[in-house]
This record gives sequence, C-alpha cells and structure tokens, in this order.
Amino acid sequence: MIRVLSRRKYQRLRTLVDVSEPARDIPADSEAVTAAVANARRGVITHLTVAGERVAAIVPESVIEALRSAEDAEDIAEADAAWDEPGESIPLEELEAEFGL
Repeated sequence: MIRVLSRRKYQRLRTLVDVSEPARDIPADSEAVTAAVANARRGVITHLTVAGERVAAIVPESVIEALRSAEDAEDIAEADAAWDEPGESIPLEELEAEFGL
C-alpha cells in the first residue's frame, strides 16, 4: 500500500525513524560526557552544540523508549486503519506466485 503523508506527518515520521536507528554507543570517559551521562541518569537532556547550533543530544534512555513506543503505537493505528480501507481482494495463491513462495 502506498500512502501519501502530509508534510508535518512526514517530518514527524522521519524524526522518529532518524531517532530510532541507527544508533552508536560511545564510551563515557571524558569529563563533559561523564557529566552529560550523569544528567541523563537524572532525566536531564544535554544538547551538544557546534558553533552554538544544537546538533545532537544525550537523553535518558526512557526518552528513546517513549519514542519507540509512540512509533509502534502509530504503526499499529495505521495498520488497523488500513484493514478498514476498501480494496481489492487478492487470492493467496496469486501472492505466493508473485513472490515465489
């Protein structure tokens, strides 16, 4: 199914996707990173800046989990809505032949 998303919904979806994956782990051994990690453990977000521009953030893991849960809930809602959309029925045999199953 192809869906046309509004610009706002596309940006929100892209943000969630960008936040969700890919992710990298780095050791927290510098003083600034150690402080940011300590802040994250207390629920505080630390923004990383380049020339005064925010480019990244160190956030509590609970924020990432909440974003993933929100993304999952949106995916489930969209799937449920798709079931209610009218459409052509395609026999299983036709799908299996098309996908070589």
